[in-house]
Amino acid sequence: MPPSSPAPSPVPSPVLTTARDVLDPAHLRAALRVNPADATIAAALRVGAAAAVVLALSAAVGRTDLAAFASLGALVILYGRYEPYRRRASLLAAVAAVFVVAFALTASLTAAGAPVLVVLAVVALVAGLATALCTLVRTGPPGASIVVFAAAGGMVGPLAWSDVAERGVAFALGAVVAWLIGMSGYLVRPSAPARLAVRRAADAVRRALDAGPEAADAAASARAAIDRARDALADDLSHRRTRDTARVLAAELAAVAAALDGPPAAEPSGATAPADALPPRRRLRDDVRSGWRVPGWRLAGVRVVLASVVAGGATLAAGLSHPAWAQLGATATLQGASTRHAVVRALQRGGGTVLGALLAWPLLEAHLSFAATCAVVVVLQVVTEVVVGRHYGLAMLTITPMALLMTSLGGAVDPAGIAASRALDTVLGAVVGVLAVVLVHPRRRTAAG
Repeated sequence: MPPSSPAPSPVPSPVLTTARDVLDPAHLRAALRVNPADATIAAALRVGAAAAVVLALSAAVGRTDLAAFASLGALVILYGRYEPYRRRASLLAAVAAVFVVAFALTASLTAAGAPVLVVLAVVALVAGLATALCTLVRTGPPGASIVVFAAAGGMVGPLAWSDVAERGVAFALGAVVAWLIGMSGYLVRPSAPARLAVRRAADAVRRALDAGPEAADAAASARAAIDRARDALADDLSHRRTRDTARVLAAELAAVAAALDGPPAAEPSGATAPADALPPRRRLRDDVRSGWRVPGWRLAGVRVVLASVVAGGATLAAGLSHPAWAQLGATATLQGASTRHAVVRALQRGGGTVLGALLAWPLLEAHLSFAATCAVVVVLQVVTEVVVGRHYGLAMLTITPMALLMTSLGGAVDPAGIAASRALDTVLGAVVGVLAVVLVHPRRRTAAG
């Protein structure tokens, strides 16, 4: 009688595995860690300038009631801050279109008198689609979370159809201003993003060499920085105005890469110049085509839809007044690519929002004038952009008052009520986001399937 084969070992449950990962105390230490960041001042000033321009225009035309919606549209400028200008132009235009559609959709539903649950379901769908799109196009931070913020702006009611039109125009004009200011640097320093990318690659290689050969993580980060610089140079190389500078920078980058990996063993005859060895220019549609075949973006979108639906429904059941903010909290938590990133984001967003709401309360109680409120909003936006790359939780200390002050521009608010709602809704959304990471996983294939 042949010996029986050993029983296959049980496959560990992804839910239990992820739950154990979520409870890892290392996540708390990571949530408290401050990261290095560079080149934040110029990007921060552009964000502040976009907000200042749209707020000033609202006052100049005597429509301060539309200032909140114009400034919401101007948040388009948060995207593509370090991309080469030709790619940035396409990216900002695409994000602006998504923003306007999301806002117009929820505003139209609100004006039509659709039930709140229907509007929240649409916001959840927008959040999921935006997450998938941002993953495919590789927008980077802030991902889909600001799209949800834009969609939530369309829920401010009651609304007549004339209000939808006026607010939609203000929103679109804010997005146009953001595009113009985001592209303004092209007029004076068209190669600035590529220069920055090469400098960052050189700094990353220097850190990797100082860390020694055993520092695999530092070497991997350096190679990723080199690849990003090559992408930026490929974009500049395809444009007449930046082509010559791109060739010079490509030679510098080749020397940087050689310092990390060492020169080739033998120089081949007829070797190509560094600029000719760059990859093809990467367009948005190229990202979508290549990303379409990579697993992960579908699951990310589904997770966000489910988490947003649950977060919005739970907020309504709890009697809280801003369910879309809970959906925003869940979406922001799920923008990371790993369990660790989601948990750290949840801790930072939840804790930072609670403290930020406490800071916002006295500002709202002060009933600042329109001009003073606008000035504070602009300053908070600039500070946020300087801080957010270093520590997301600290940035929430300024993001929360800024968001609540922007909301107050649209009409009178109860300071204590709106601050408490922001804190509670965000914490609830962050918790639901983490639960989605634990519970929602790809369907496992059987051995026969």
